[in-house]
Amino acid sequence: MRHLFTKIAALCAALIIIGASASVAYAADELTINGLGKVKEGDVVTFSLNLSEAKEDIMGFELRFFYDSEYLKYVDESLTSDTFDSLVYNPHLDGCIPMNWTDIYKLVSFSEKKPIFTCQFTVQKGGATELSYFVTEMYDKDMETLTSYKFTYDLSVGDEKIIEDGILAINEGEETLYKYQGGFINYRDGMGGDNTPNKDNHESVVGNQGTVTYNVVENEVQEVTRYVDGEESKGGSPMIYLIIAIPVVVALAAIAVVFVVKRPKK
Repeated sequence: MRHLFTKIAALCAALIIIGASASVAYAADELTINGLGKVKEGDVVTFSLNLSEAKEDIMGFELRFFYDSEYLKYVDESLTSDTFDSLVYNPHLDGCIPMNWTDIYKLVSFSEKKPIFTCQFTVQKGGATELSYFVTEMYDKDMETLTSYKFTYDLSVGDEKIIEDGILAINEGEETLYKYQGGFINYRDGMGGDNTPNKDNHESVVGNQGTVTYNVVENEVQEVTRYVDGEESKGGSPMIYLIIAIPVVVALAAIAVVFVVKRPKK
């Protein structure tokens, strides 16, 4: 009888060890995103950055979305925007997708929740990671910075919502705060100063103001439209090409005038 009990005890111990090992293996393949969403290695995760409660229509913006490429691999050609048909973005930088848009003829309303953009990632391994963003500029038709808005994000795998209306972290990287602080102030609750319920304690992440000179065409847009690694950009705006073409035409005209003036008379 004692021999039988010994065998049963040994079997139970073996089952416990196997179960614990399986749990550890499963946990190792599980990725926690922003401390909330749990997905598995190999899952294709869909991310959407949303905006709502904006009192003024938007004429333009510039922002950057950050992720950790060690845990998440961007799915090629997956970034889309039904809201901005001429969104300019660069998905080929490691862990960062900068983007901008402006259209003086087609302002966009965000009084109700709409996605700014949507993209997909493949989960590379288990662990924990964080998604974040940083807005440099977001302005209305008068070039005034928005003061009423609400940023949220959604995360899903297939039809399953992993996170809905989450508050996305503000990126606090040293390079981000030094290079990309503009007129827009990023608040931790994702809301503007006019519509936040936290008016007495509205925490913000502010970088080195004054380093951005609003020379967007020469400095900032090139990061989006001209890849560091030489690849071509996704999206495009006729306004960018117009801005680039104007100085070229002026320069050619100046050369022509100088040539005519200096040409010796016969």
